This record gives sequence, structure tokens and C-alpha cells, in this order.
Amino acid sequence: MKTYLFSFEKLDVWKDAHALVLLTYTATKKFPTSERFGLSNWMKQSSIEIVSNISLGSGPVPRKEQVVFYQRAYSAGMELLNHALIARDLGYLTPEHCLEYRIHLEMVTGKINALKKSVVAKTLEVAA
Repeated sequence: MKTYLFSFEKLDVWKDAHALVLLTYTATKKFPTSERFGLSNWMKQSSIEIVSNISLGSGPVPRKEQVVFYQRAYSAGMELLNHALIARDLGYLTPEHCLEYRIHLEMVTGKINALKKSVVAKTLEVAA
């Protein structure tokens, strides 16, 4: 049986963001149990918010809404980086692991921005 791929599953940015979710879950397993409902949970939530908003933006929604979803995904990326920096400063993430987050987030947020710009450009073309 052939598996149907939805539009978001075909996007490289979604694949990269999905990998970031897995990275986050792996990293937060090592956090103290006292952070189970704290920073660990916030990091997981932020990473999931990135992929969720990318998938929502790729659905059958008006272009203006796509831009909003992609902006939310970008913002969630910034939130995740903030959490990673706090985790580093608390000693929960090594500086190397935090750098890995930053590099991965720079790639993902760059792709999100490119996707958002593409949607805005298409919107302007239609309006012209």
C-alpha cells in the first residue's frame, strides 16, 4: 500500500523542523526531573509549535493566513532558542549542544522566512 504524503510532509523545512523536535525530546530526557513540567516542557512545546504551524500553513488556507502560520513558526523558533540558552546557562545543555540548536534553528528559521516571502510574493503577483 502506497502512503500518501500531505503537502507539509514534502517540505524540506518541515522535515528539518521535525528533526528539531526529535533533537529536543532527546536533549530534554537528560534534564533534571524537577524540570519535567518546566523548561523541558516549554522546549518540547516550542519545537512542536514550529512543525505544527508549518503544517497548518501548508494546508488549504488563504495566503494571508499562511503568512501568519509561518510567522508563528518563526516566533516559536526564537522561543526555542531562548529556552535552549537558558538550559545552557543552567547547565542542562552543554555549550556544544546549544550551538547545535542554534545552527539547526538558523537553518529552519531561514527556510521559514523564505517560504513566507514566497507566499507574500505570490500574494503581490495576484494583487497586481
